[in-house]
This record gives sequence, C-alpha cells and structure tokens, in this order.
Amino acid sequence: MIYAYKSEKGIRAQNEDSVFVPTKSEMSLVIVADGMGGHSAGNVASALAVKTVAAELKRGGAGTPNSLVEKAVCKANTAIYELASKEHKFRGMGTTMVLALLFRSRYVAANVGDSRLYHIYASGGMKQISVDHSYVGELVAAGYITQEQAKTHPKRNLITRALGTSETERVDIFNETWEKGDILVLCTDGLCGTLDDDVIERTVREEADLNRAASLLVENALQAGSTDNISVILVKNEEARS
Repeated sequence: MIYAYKSEKGIRAQNEDSVFVPTKSEMSLVIVADGMGGHSAGNVASALAVKTVAAELKRGGAGTPNSLVEKAVCKANTAIYELASKEHKFRGMGTTMVLALLFRSRYVAANVGDSRLYHIYASGGMKQISVDHSYVGELVAAGYITQEQAKTHPKRNLITRALGTSETERVDIFNETWEKGDILVLCTDGLCGTLDDDVIERTVREEADLNRAASLLVENALQAGSTDNISVILVKNEEARS
C-alpha cells in the first residue's frame, strides 16, 4: 500500500488534529482525529485517542477485527474522559476520529464525529463510507437540508458524538472491500467541510503522486477559505488483485 498525508494548522493558532500513518514495520492502520476543547486540550485529546487506538490494535488479542477496532476506540474514549475528569485544564475536551484497518482486499473502518472516510474506486466513482455524527449531518440524512446547505448552516460545527465527552460513546463500524488502484481519503472537516466532494475526487484522480495530491487538497481548502485545521491521509491499494 502507498500512504501519503498532510496536516496543517491553517489560520488557527495551533494544530489540534492528530494523524497516524504506519511505518514499513507497522500494521496497516490509518487514523485521523480532530481535537476540540480550546487551548491545548484539543491537541491532547486527539493525540491521546490516536496513541491509544494504535497501541491497542498493535497489541491485538482474541476477537474479530470489528470487535478489536470497537474495543480500541472505546478504550480511547475512556482514556480521554478519565484524563478530563482528573485535570481541570482538560475539562470538556474531546475529539472526533475516523480510521481504517487495512487488509489486501478489504478493510474495517470506524468513525465517531464528523471526520470522514471516502472510498475512490479505480473503476469510477467515489463514496463516503463514514457517517457524519453532526447536527447538520442528521438534517441531511433526514432530508431536511441538502449537502450544499449544510456547508453554510449556522450550526454546521455542532457534532453529536465525540470521544471523551461522555463516559461511553457509540462507534460506527464499516466493513468494505477494495480493489487494486482504489484510494481511501481520510480527512477532518477542515477539508471536507470546505471542499465539495467532486473537487476532492478530481484532485486525487488527476494527481498521480499521492503526496502531491494530499498537499493540493490542503492548499485548495485553504484557498477556499477553510477556518479550521486541515488534515488528510491518502492510501492507495497496490496489493489486491483487480
């Protein structure tokens, strides 16, 4: 598999996003987390979430990939919640998270919050795999507003699920297949909340170099007026049989 990523603070004072991309010796796992809570708390929450999930999945254990992923994310929720409960300066901190545990011809994905996972198919088309746990996401799902209206809705930044803000949190798990040449896009809402889906897909398809594609996505989001941190991971499947 081929990996590329880019994470920028944008116009914000600091970058509260955290990402995980494996080295050659590590398991095929990618994670994007978007912290919240003000000051340094958002950065602490996202970093703790990524560190906890990566460590748990590396440790492995009995159970299916689905159950291991869910257990790891739930443990991250507990870790953040307990730290926030003990340290007043971290009170109320939390983070979104989207991840993919990758195999040759399939992957297990999970998300909490509004960071997204897109699947770009080599055969054509792009699909959002994750589900937005946000106020506007629920309005879109119910048919009350369109995706276009969601981008400018006054409550577009209100999320309905996050790691660390309550003692327990629900995790959405997805099982998908992918082919050689397919590309996954994991990103925070600093990217997908600014760029239209067709712009994201076109940028990735037109730029053969994944590192350059990741940089272009971030540059495009900044030029389009993103006011948040911007993080993106791209993964191309070079292993599965077509």
